[in-house]
Amino acid sequence: MLTKIVHNSPKLCAFLNPLIKSLSEPQRQHLRDLCDALLVCESEHTLAALQRQFVETTDASNWADFLRISPWSDGSVRAELLEAQISFALEQGQKSGQAREIYLNIDDSLGEKDRATWRLEVVDIHHDHTRSAPKQPRYINGFCYLVCTMRVGEVAVTLDLRLYLRARTVRAINRERGAEERVHFRSKNTIAREMLKRIAPHLPEGWTVIVQFDSWYASNKLLKFVHRLGWQLTCGVKFNRNLDGVSLDTHHRKLKHKWHDRVIVSTAEGETSYFVHQLDGRFTGLSMDLRVLISKRRLGQKRPAYFASTRLSCKPQAILQGYSGRWSCEVVNFYTQTKLGIEDFRLWRYEAVDRYLVAVHLAWAYVERRFVEERGLPIKCYGDLIRRHREEHAEAWLEAAVRMTREGASLNQVLQRFLRREPAGE
Repeated sequence: MLTKIVHNSPKLCAFLNPLIKSLSEPQRQHLRDLCDALLVCESEHTLAALQRQFVETTDASNWADFLRISPWSDGSVRAELLEAQISFALEQGQKSGQAREIYLNIDDSLGEKDRATWRLEVVDIHHDHTRSAPKQPRYINGFCYLVCTMRVGEVAVTLDLRLYLRARTVRAINRERGAEERVHFRSKNTIAREMLKRIAPHLPEGWTVIVQFDSWYASNKLLKFVHRLGWQLTCGVKFNRNLDGVSLDTHHRKLKHKWHDRVIVSTAEGETSYFVHQLDGRFTGLSMDLRVLISKRRLGQKRPAYFASTRLSCKPQAILQGYSGRWSCEVVNFYTQTKLGIEDFRLWRYEAVDRYLVAVHLAWAYVERRFVEERGLPIKCYGDLIRRHREEHAEAWLEAAVRMTREGASLNQVLQRFLRREPAGE
C-alpha cells in the first residue's frame, strides 16, 4: 500500500490548533490526522482507508474510539470554528471594501448509502426532491444534513453542518437506549432556527443581514423568527401561498399575459435572464410586508418560480442577484461528498457520525480559508486547492524517502517503510 502522508501539513496544523485547544494532546492529534487524511485520501474515506494514508500513525480502531467514546466536546470545537469563520469572512469583506451586507444561506442535502446499509443509526429512507417529479416520488437510502454558509462580498465560508434525523429514525434509535441517552427529534426548521440563534451574537451591529433559504424552509414560524431578529430575508415559496388572500398561482394567471420585466443575474458561468412580475403584500398569518417575485426563465414557461423578500427597497435584480449566492451551499455539498468523503463513514452510533461531521467541517473550513488567501493562478477553484494540498504531501513524502536513502538505508528498507510492506518472514 503506497502511503502519502509523512507528517501533518504545517498549514493545516496552524489552522486547526487554535480551534481545538479544549482537547487533550492525543485528541488533538487524532483530529489533525483525520482532517489531513480526509483531504488526501482519493478512495473511499473509511477509517481504515484514512489510516493507510500515513507512513506512521495510530491504529484505525483508535480513531473509531475517538469518535465513539472519547470524552471530548464537539460543541466547543463547533463554537470555536463558528466564531473563527465569521471573523475571517468579516475581515476579508472589509478589506475588499464590499457593502456592509451579510448573506446567511441555509440548505440541506442527502448523503447516499448503499441499499443494503441499514444498521447505522443515522441511515434511513429519505424522499429525494431533486430527483422526484410530480406524481413520481423518488426515495434513497442515506442520511440528511443541513448546511449554513455565510457570504460577505466574494468571500464564502461554511458556518455549520448538522445532522437531521427523521422522527421515525429517532424512535428507532431510542428503542435501544436508556432514558439518559435518548435522542430528541428536531425538525429541519428547528435546526435552522438553532443555527441562526448561535450565529446572531457573533454578527456586528450596523450590518445588513439577509437570510436565504428555499421553499422547504419558508414556514411562517421561521419567517417570524428571522423578522424578530431584525434581519431581512429572501426565500423561495410555493405556488399555493396566499398573498393578500389570493394564491400566488392565481396572481400568476392574471399577470401572465402582461408585460414582464427582464432581469439579468450574473453567475459564475456568465449571465442569466429572467422574466419577472413584482407584487407587494402580506402572506396569510404574517404581519410583515413582503415583495413577491414571479420569475420565469422563458416567457412560455408554465410553472414559474416564486420568491418572497422583505427587502422592499431593492429592485428585483438586486433580490435575485443576492439569492443566487445560495449556490454556495451546493458547492459545499459537492466538495464534501466528492472530495472529503462525508458519505463514506461506517460508524454505527449517531454521536460518532456527528463528530465525524465535525472533522469534515474542519477540513473543509481549512480549504475555504486557504482558497481565499491563495486564490489566483493556478488556484481557480476549491479543487485546485485540494490538489495543491495533496502535492505538498507528495513532495514531503519524496523528500523523506530520498533522505532515508542518503542516510544509508537499503532499497528494501525504504520500500518497507513508505509502502508499509510487511517484513519478510512475517
